[in-house]
Amino acid sequence: MTKNMHAISPGGGERTPSEYRLEYHAFRQMHHQPYLRYARLRTGDADRAARTVSRTFAALCARWPDTLSSACPAAAAWEILSNAVGGEGRCGDGLERQGSCLLTAAQADAVRLTQYLGLSVEETAALTGMDVRAVRGLLRTAGRFACDRRSCALIRR
Repeated sequence: MTKNMHAISPGGGERTPSEYRLEYHAFRQMHHQPYLRYARLRTGDADRAARTVSRTFAALCARWPDTLSSACPAAAAWEILSNAVGGEGRCGDGLERQGSCLLTAAQADAVRLTQYLGLSVEETAALTGMDVRAVRGLLRTAGRFACDRRSCALIRR
């Protein structure tokens, strides 16, 4: 009997090793909508956001076994999404330097997810793979600045 090495994921057509199909599909189902909302906020365009999220899940699918064996699959997946959205020309990695941007990418994402997408600190932590205390710390340090929704052109209050 030949083992089926790949199966089509019901979520997006990516090919995943069959032994990881259920885990991948569950992860995709749980994260697709928040990822799409985040990408829409970052890009300002529904079509670009959809393409970005699709590319994110294709990349994630290609490394799914490694992602599952990582210390935190949610953090590994969030990094892929952040890089994909960052490639769309909005707020790069590290210290934001666009205009008067003063937040790190992690701070800006914590602000976007909690203040603009309405996620709780716990939901933000779960989505990004961070500890709840780390998200609270990011929000506390980012609290000195006001953030523009999409580009995160941050201006001192």
